[in-house]
Amino acid sequence: MSKKSDDCPTWLATFADLMSLLMAVFVLLFAMSTLDAKKYEGIVESLTNTLGHGAGMSQVQLEYFKKTEQINPIPMQSSKIEARPEKLKPLYESIAKTYEKSQQESNIEVTIDEERQQVKVSFPERISFPTGEADLKPGFSVQLRKLKNLIDNTILVKAIGHTDKRPISSDRFRSNWELSSARAAAVIQQLIDDKIITPDQAEVIGVADTHPVDEQENDAAYALNRRVEVVLIPHSHEHFKRRNIEIE
Repeated sequence: MSKKSDDCPTWLATFADLMSLLMAVFVLLFAMSTLDAKKYEGIVESLTNTLGHGAGMSQVQLEYFKKTEQINPIPMQSSKIEARPEKLKPLYESIAKTYEKSQQESNIEVTIDEERQQVKVSFPERISFPTGEADLKPGFSVQLRKLKNLIDNTILVKAIGHTDKRPISSDRFRSNWELSSARAAAVIQQLIDDKIITPDQAEVIGVADTHPVDEQENDAAYALNRRVEVVLIPHSHEHFKRRNIEIE
């Protein structure tokens, strides 16, 4: 009679190699991933059961999970700082009153946006800059100085430059992006020079022709779109401390 062989079937050796490779892949994926103790605990237990090494985890694994759960996660600091709504309406009312006469004579527009918690003063190009240039007109400097007693050191000030859609190409500006940015920078510089704001309160934004007031293609629409806006957002002192830290 022939003697039965006690050797393992050849397919079992191949299966064992496959399991080893899969385990290596899982280990590699785990090494590259962000640890989540709860999820990893479930994965380890599932693999342990599947590979036939018992239902429980080793003592080393249990100690690891206990230590991980005791670590308090570091709270992420929110980059969004809430504005101070209680200052918004008084700020709007004082600015609207200041420019009340100018709104009729020079088309200066003062608006309030309660959703964004900001007040916006829009100056048309005809009173602010020569066409295609970024040097302030003398009368525009006078209009900006009216903000002197209205802005304190808790107000974030953004200057946003806008152009019309017609392309520009000059010795100084290669595009409307450069022109709109230069105009916004000129406004902020004037406010700083007049000691109305400090540099850490300021933001300069140039948007070229991407935010038109009127999308028609005629001279009247182009004139409306060429403007510079001063946006005022009331904040706390803490906002500027955090903002400076983020920039540094």
